[in-house]
Amino acid sequence: MDRQEVADWIAANLLDTEAWDRSSEQKQTVAIVQAERNLARWYPEINPMAVSIVAFQTVWELQGVDPALKYQKHNVKTITDNGESVSYKDGERPAVAPDVRELLGPTAEEIAAEEAEQAAQQQFGGCLI
Repeated sequence: MDRQEVADWIAANLLDTEAWDRSSEQKQTVAIVQAERNLARWYPEINPMAVSIVAFQTVWELQGVDPALKYQKHNVKTITDNGESVSYKDGERPAVAPDVRELLGPTAEEIAAEEAEQAAQQQFGGCLI
């Protein structure tokens, strides 16, 4: 997808563009490529991907470059330099942008895992007493 096409959509449709605005054109291009690659893996049935979806995921990827979010990805809650303590929290920052998940739903991996779990729970033949 063309960087300018994504840039135009972001400028016209998003209020929180700080991560996009402060990154270089090269980083923006790499973020678009990374977003497209991830989206193709998570949602293989959607081809071609809409500019809006790629833009949401691109901004999400760029926001993930923030050092505070990198710590969050590794479940770091707080860091203290003098006392050298690190505390961790449960969970991590999701890979799929919340707006993308809201529009497209669960990823192909999540659907496959859910279907496998349901298939494992099914009973074939016989009856329960």
